[in-house]
Amino acid sequence: MKHNLSSQLMKYGLAILIVFFLGTAMEYFFHIPLLKSGRRGVTEISLEQASAEGFERTQEGFLLTEDRGTITIGLEGVYVEQFRYRFQFEHLLNAKVYVCYYNEYGEADPDQDLILSDRNHKRVSFSSVRIGKKVESIVLVIDRSELGEAGSREEASKFPLVITGMEIQNDLVINGYRLVFFWVLFGLMAYFWLFRGYLGKHPEAGFLAVCLGVGLLLIGSMPANKVGYDEETHLYRAMGIASYPKGMNINQTVFSLMIPNLDSWPENQPGSLAEQQMLLEYLNKNGDYKQGDIHLEPLIPKGAIPAYLGQALVLKVCKGFHIPWGFMLMAGRLGNLLVYSMLMYFAIRRTPVGKLVMAVIGLMPTSLFLACTYSYDPWVTGWIYLGSACFLRELLTPEEKITWKSYGFILLCFLLGCSPKAVYAPLVLILLLLPAKKFSDKRQKVMMRIGILLLLAALLASFILPVLIAPKDTGDARGGATSEAGQMSYILGHFFGYLKILFTNILRTMPKMLFGRDIFSLQGHLMESPFTWLAAGLAGFTVVTDTRITSPRSLNAWQRVWIFFMLGGSALLVWTSMYIAYTEPGRVEIAGVQGRYYLPILYLLYILFQSRSVVARFKNMWYHTGVLGVSAGLLLASVWVTVMVPLCL
Repeated sequence: MKHNLSSQLMKYGLAILIVFFLGTAMEYFFHIPLLKSGRRGVTEISLEQASAEGFERTQEGFLLTEDRGTITIGLEGVYVEQFRYRFQFEHLLNAKVYVCYYNEYGEADPDQDLILSDRNHKRVSFSSVRIGKKVESIVLVIDRSELGEAGSREEASKFPLVITGMEIQNDLVINGYRLVFFWVLFGLMAYFWLFRGYLGKHPEAGFLAVCLGVGLLLIGSMPANKVGYDEETHLYRAMGIASYPKGMNINQTVFSLMIPNLDSWPENQPGSLAEQQMLLEYLNKNGDYKQGDIHLEPLIPKGAIPAYLGQALVLKVCKGFHIPWGFMLMAGRLGNLLVYSMLMYFAIRRTPVGKLVMAVIGLMPTSLFLACTYSYDPWVTGWIYLGSACFLRELLTPEEKITWKSYGFILLCFLLGCSPKAVYAPLVLILLLLPAKKFSDKRQKVMMRIGILLLLAALLASFILPVLIAPKDTGDARGGATSEAGQMSYILGHFFGYLKILFTNILRTMPKMLFGRDIFSLQGHLMESPFTWLAAGLAGFTVVTDTRITSPRSLNAWQRVWIFFMLGGSALLVWTSMYIAYTEPGRVEIAGVQGRYYLPILYLLYILFQSRSVVARFKNMWYHTGVLGVSAGLLLASVWVTVMVPLCL
């Protein structure tokens, strides 16, 4: 036995060394062009070396004086790893960089210019543009009409803009983000190989490894800035709970990440390793979340409070250890990831049907992105999936009596999952499918079903009654000139016309929201994953092939029909809620509905299409490992394309 243990430890130790070596080797590989160029260090570009149009030369540098300015730098074939220009501007600097480079034939072809859009965060004073080629010339173009954002461009044009310096960065610097990326990649490959037998019996363990490995990488790589859907609102609420009961005393630097503003404008992210470090240093130095001059006591919807506990707990611990604001902001996202990963782990473990279907949904780029930002969506999805898993376990074992403990836990799961978003309340009615023989006696059956209906009534009351009894004159300000009262008058006055609008919008958007980019690939204010085709193919393959169940029965036709209608009811409430709160009265196109709103119902929907007549003749060891491996590869490819390359190199 000691020999076997020693052998296992040696095997794992060797695997760790191989992972470390391969990750380090990949980092070295990316430096080969720089090493071969023979040009190392930082080379300052003299302002006299550049020619400028639309700029005036001053003591500080080039001052933009015209509506459009260009600065041209001739380099005559010098290898450029990164081009950096420094500037003074008190607003959002949006520029374009045209790079004439030497192609594979050693020729500089102006028709093959790289055209790089360079959007700069308000709190950085330089821009690093990665090129990685031998360059003939670089042209920096600044158009005054592109400065700032819509609604702020007139203000932005009033600020003086000075390009104070330019340089070529050819330093041999180890990029920690890239290094960790490859360690995670090779680490997961080693994990899947070494534990393939265990994963054949426990796919939830594979889900947890991918979720935490890639999730931690994503949290560490994303900027300390607003990147997620309404992340400023969710951060505000999480900080409010972490500051209970006295409220927050914060300064403007902290507050700027809790409201929509140009200091954290999500379309202008720090676009390189150096820029991320500068923003983090700024937040760490200037952010005061304890003795600031702004006092806030957030009003948080009571039903949503539990959804922020994971994030709030991490923020509370960070406050206790006086963690600088920039690091604290990033660490709070970890609380959401941990809660999501554990809920999904137990849901996958508990469900008797579609374990890999649930795992694949949970590891889609959109799903993991939400879990790595400030949001209550992962909480909603996680608890609803756990409640669905426990319910299916009871439903598909009718010979076993349901206990009050199991019943209470299922109701608790749906309560916690639906409270932040009561539009999913119809899902509670799937519990009525429990057959009469599941109950010990008639009294227990009646009492449990009454409990189900009371939970449904309470959830619906929190959502529908306020709108019916006292609709507000305004709706969600993000939707424009919205009005709950105005919209309700349209619905009640033209009910059948509204039904036509509702079903037209649902059917028109269904493909992309149930099987396409909107539910698989969108990532808030970051780039969307370009691998929707792979995500859709993986989801379809898993739905068709993941037909193994751990219970003696599968869903019958009536059960599938009932579940489908309850899912449909939830979808109708999602669309209706956005029509009332987010759509301007009288419009026939419903605004604001996003694919992520379908995530809590997607698992139950997908398993309705499964058939036991399809038999996938794979060993679980290879089937589970293969599907989870493809999920991990999809996630890592998405992180590389949408986060690492545009934000971290």
